[in-house]
Amino acid sequence: MRQTRYKEKSHKKGIILTLVTILVLIILCIVFFFPINNTIRNISGGNDTASDKLVKDELVKKVESTRNGDLQHDKKVSEVSEKLKNTKMSDIMKSAGNQSKAAKTLNENTTLSSSDSKKVAKEVFSNSKYAGLRKSVGDGNWYSAYNQYRSLSNDGSITELKNSISK
Repeated sequence: MRQTRYKEKSHKKGIILTLVTILVLIILCIVFFFPINNTIRNISGGNDTASDKLVKDELVKKVESTRNGDLQHDKKVSEVSEKLKNTKMSDIMKSAGNQSKAAKTLNENTTLSSSDSKKVAKEVFSNSKYAGLRKSVGDGNWYSAYNQYRSLSNDGSITELKNSISK
């Protein structure tokens, strides 16, 4: 009788210890997700990770959603989407910390001219309201970058930036 009770207690302790360990591991993975993802990217030589591919797919969907039926516009959208798919996220991250690299990346991966790309990069690097977005992208923190982008969209900054290119 006494031995049975001891086995039940030790079995419960083992289950509780296992559950606590699993919970701690899950919390650590959530907290350290972006640093782990960045480490995997660095180890693989700058190649995109699975989460990078997911983020990039969402970016492509966002670009594709701008199609409007105009053949010229839709052709440009397809071109930009293809270029974005072929650009490494590590290159995009590096561009977030260097104005000339950002201008070059914009020029190579969008339909913007060289002068427009430089103009956009200059605005994004000189205006402090884009600093949070640049930092998030540079750190590879895609969740924060999305929130920054959404905030800039809501306050009209993104529209203002787009309109400045058109002029």
